[in-house]
Amino acid sequence: MRVLISGRAEADLARIYADLATRYESDAAEQFRTRAEKALALLGKFPELGPHPGWATRHTRLRFWAISKTNYIVYYERAGDAVSIERVLDGRRDVKQIKIQPRLPLRKDFVEQQVDDYAGH
Repeated sequence: MRVLISGRAEADLARIYADLATRYESDAAEQFRTRAEKALALLGKFPELGPHPGWATRHTRLRFWAISKTNYIVYYERAGDAVSIERVLDGRRDVKQIKIQPRLPLRKDFVEQQVDDYAGH
């Protein structure tokens, strides 16, 4: 199953990577990148893996999954034949106060390029 990364999720991932590289070292940022890529690939294979949030949300299909050995949570929805990554947020935040906007339709070539760019291809 394809994994689509929304603009907001892409910005989240870039911000987390930059923060880790600045506050700690590039090895920590690269470890995060590897763990995030593994989590996204896993969700692409098993889109029903994550549970639904335990709070009321207008996003009835929203699910979440923790990135292994980090404080970060991937919020995603299954969108047809793809998994749409909506946000990647620090699990210590009060995420109920953060709006998770539904993904706007993107051109297929743009989405595939964004996934390739994040994966380092």
